[in-house]
Amino acid sequence: MSNDDTKHRDDIGDLLSGYIDNELTQQERQRVELHCEDCEQTRKDLEELRALRQRIGQSRLGELDAGAWGERMNDTSVRVTAAIGWTLFIGGLLLAAGTFVVSLLFDDQIGVFGKLVIVGIYGGLAGLLISVLRQRLIERKSDKYKNVRI
Repeated sequence: MSNDDTKHRDDIGDLLSGYIDNELTQQERQRVELHCEDCEQTRKDLEELRALRQRIGQSRLGELDAGAWGERMNDTSVRVTAAIGWTLFIGGLLLAAGTFVVSLLFDDQIGVFGKLVIVGIYGGLAGLLISVLRQRLIERKSDKYKNVRI
């Protein structure tokens, strides 16, 4: 097989998943179908992908039904530990960033301009964080997806 044939087969191979999922344009579908008429390996790859998709579609996410999954995901202890974890993580990041900024601001080797740049960068990041948190809190009241179950 020549290098051009290998490249062409690789190009078609990249389209096989989209072909199975009906996500290709008509032209791309025709390219795949024409190539499969002439290439045994690509036909085999296509059948393997179809079989894999079928097996994945038939698989289950464990032995729990959808109601039990929802109960476990919405359990109070799960929500509390997640909230504590996020609070500690964000607090640690802010503490580390604050310590870094303070140590740089009181470093005599950094000029006034450098200190202003550092304050500007971290001040901007803090402003962005606050605006995102504020926006999430406002949207939380009217979020139409907050009660969607998995």
